[in-house]
Formats: sequence, structure tokens, C-alpha cells
Amino acid sequence: MVDLNTYPLESLKVSKTIKDAFWQLESHIVDVSIPVNYSDVLIELEDQSGNNKAVFCGITAPDESYDLKLVEETVDIYAYDLRWFLSRQFVPGTQLVLASIDDIITYIEDLLGGSNWATVTGVEPYKIRSPDSAITKKEFIFNPNTSKLDAIAEIAEYYNCIFEVKWRNAGTEQSPDWITSAYFIRSGEIDDDTDGLDLPLPAVLEKTDNDILEITVANSSDDKYNRIIAKGSDSSGNWYTGVVESTNVTNGTAKPREYMEYPSPYVTSQASADQRASELYALFNFPVKRISATLTKRHDLELYQLVKFDGWTEYTDVLYTVGMTGVNWVRIVEISHVKTATSSEVHIVCVPDRDLSHSRLKGYSVSPNSVDITESIVMDVLASQATTEIGVATLPESGSSASVALNRGGTITAKVLGSGESIVLPINNERVIVSGGGGGFSNPAEEDLDMNGFKVKTSSTGKDLIFEVPTGQKIVFTRSTEE
Repeated sequence: MVDLNTYPLESLKVSKTIKDAFWQLESHIVDVSIPVNYSDVLIELEDQSGNNKAVFCGITAPDESYDLKLVEETVDIYAYDLRWFLSRQFVPGTQLVLASIDDIITYIEDLLGGSNWATVTGVEPYKIRSPDSAITKKEFIFNPNTSKLDAIAEIAEYYNCIFEVKWRNAGTEQSPDWITSAYFIRSGEIDDDTDGLDLPLPAVLEKTDNDILEITVANSSDDKYNRIIAKGSDSSGNWYTGVVESTNVTNGTAKPREYMEYPSPYVTSQASADQRASELYALFNFPVKRISATLTKRHDLELYQLVKFDGWTEYTDVLYTVGMTGVNWVRIVEISHVKTATSSEVHIVCVPDRDLSHSRLKGYSVSPNSVDITESIVMDVLASQATTEIGVATLPESGSSASVALNRGGTITAKVLGSGESIVLPINNERVIVSGGGGGFSNPAEEDLDMNGFKVKTSSTGKDLIFEVPTGQKIVFTRSTEE
């Protein structure tokens, strides 16, 4: 392990927001003798109590910037935490399908390398929790080019969980053994003593402590969404939709800005659809207030930790907020540890405590970043596009589903349409067998293709599967009743 503090550092910055994929280190060294790429590095900084706090543990990246001058030679080096390896490793072929009956804890532990985590990813499966049992379990199918990090993020998003890494010393103070440990926890248990992120106790930042150098408050009164839609289904395939909207949308004085949770793991009835829509409406329309503060040597503070600003009576109205944990408690969503030759500071950004497992809430809880926003929009669009899976199915003599062994590996469950049955996609998001087992597409003649009318037809003989996009432009699969 390389201790960068032993190098002639001119400055360093360790930073992360709750939206970033991993911790980042930027350092400026007055020398060109630097650690080689992918060296394990550690940064410890002294906090206001005189204790050394490990604020970064990771690897140096292959990113270097040299500045060679006549009187001084310097280099900027960068480092990332070990989740970086998860972004550079793909989901193994044997794990491309996470079935609804599979154990999520085992699946994530295996992605991290299982018992061989130290040599596979370097990230220890330290505290991996099962999601809330109230959430409807779902089947995940990943493409061969899906990174392990993206797969875990997708699972966490659906199951309302948070995936983070922290560092713990498995050795002694004299002979430390720093381990990068993974946490996959329920979003509502962040502060739990047993099942949470092992955060420090909530911190009260007193004005009289003289730690705070500056406070900035940014308010936004604009609702991000004024109509919330929650759509989901029960085990029988019945679909339910809950909608909650602002009064000015209902009376027509404002145009809708919609957010839809689909398919919602919380919706299994009309009552649960209405309840989930109400919960999301309250969540997304919580006042967006970002409190930024610069503090001296408060390297003991951590991302996701609860803090309260106390004693700032002249700013009571500005700082006042109500979160899930009560009045005036806010949660750190951005943190930067910055050290120069003359100062050692911590910059934090806090928001009213709320459920921060939703990617969109993460997006506008942290400081705006046009690149991240654009990337999120593009990724949302790509994720919503349908894909075709090819495989072999053995159709059951009776029943409405079949197991399909995919050509690219893995197994999925698909619906088998009987005589006269039809299904509309993507309204209920089901998979349908379109080939094999005595059914499927006949090869259409060229004249049967009318792309201008958005139709693809098969012959009308036999119980062929017909696929078309009619006037309503909804995808429909129908099994013919003709003999």
C-alpha cells in the first residue's frame, strides 16, 4: 500500500457525490517519481480532534499529466476506489440472468468475486442485505457487455437499495490492513446500527466550534414533477395505475411534468398503486434545498452522514428544513477533502433527509452537472428500448409459460399464447415466445411488409403468431384461431 502523504504533495482532493460511480483522488506532486499505474494507495488526513482518518483507499489510474519546467518538475496523478474494477469487468455468462427466485445476496456476492473477491475485484462483500420482502421480485436479464457495476446499480435502483463502498482496517493501528468493503443496503436503513452504512453518529455543527468557514444555501421552489404515475401488476397479470398530480395541473393552469415508476415493484393492487403514487409525489416534491459548507479539518465527516447546523440564529429561516429524521437534520450528499500546503478543509453539500435510492433524486440533490444530466437522459432512453432475445423453448402441454434457454446463455421465462389469445406490449412488459414449438413467424413475402404502415404480417394459414403495430401504435402479438 502506497501512502501518498509520503510524497511531496503540493495539493490533493478526494471527492464523491452520492451519484458518482466511485471515489476520485486528484493530487499535484512536485516531483516526477510517482507510484506506477494501478498501485494501491491510501490517504489519511488529520481531523480537528487530532485523529488520522482514512479518506481514500484505491488505485492509481493510468491518467497522468506532466508539467516539466526549468526550475520545477511536477505531475498530476489520479486515483479511484476499487469499484473502478467493477466498471471494467463484465457480468459473467453464467450470471446474465437473475431470476425472480434467485437469492440476491448470493448473486451480488458472486459478482464481487465470492470467496475470491480479493483477487477478482478487490471489493469485499461485507454487508450485503436482501431487499425489502414487500417489493415484488423481478427477473433481470443483462447483456454480455453489461458491467458488473451497472448490473448492481440496476438491481439497487429497482429494489430501493444503496450500493456503497467504505474502508475498514482489518489489521491493527501499528500494522494496518485496509480493505475496501461493499455495502448493499435498504435505503430506509442507512442509519441502522446493524444493517446500515456504519456511519458516524449525527453531527451537530455548532457556530461556536469555529469549524465552519462559509455556508451557502441554494433554494429551488420549482416542482420537478407535478404529476406522478405508479404502474404495476399482481401475480395474475392484472395491471393497476395510481396517479397523483398538483392542483394546478388538475384545474388546467399548469402543464404536466410527469414522472412514472414502471413497472413499480410496490404496486400489486389499486390501493397500493394509489399509495405508491402518493409516496412518490411527496418524495419528489420535497423542497430542493442544498446547504453547502466549508469546514476546517472536519475529515471525520462522511458521505450520507446526518448533520445539523446549530447556533446560526440569523439564518434560522434559511437553514430551517424538515426531513425524514426531523427538523433541521440534513444529509451529506457531496463531500470533498482538500489539502494544500497551508490548509486542510472539507467541503460538504447537504440536502433535507429523504429516500436517496432513486437515481432522479440523486441527480437533483447534488450540484447540477450538464454532462451527467445528458448522460442520464441518454441512458434512460437506451434502457427503455426493447431488445430481441433468441433461444430454444420446450412448450408445456398445459400452462401459460415456458422456460427459454437463450442462445447467448441464461434462461428466461416467457408467456405462451394459446388459441385466440393476444397480448399488448410494452404495456405489461411480458416476454412472448415468437419462434419454435410449432408456432411463430412464417417467412413473410416482401409484399407483406408495409413499413410505412408500421405492420409486419405473417400468412393467415395455421395458428401463426401475428405481430403488428396498428393505428394506436401499440405492439400486439396474437395467436390465430384458424386451423
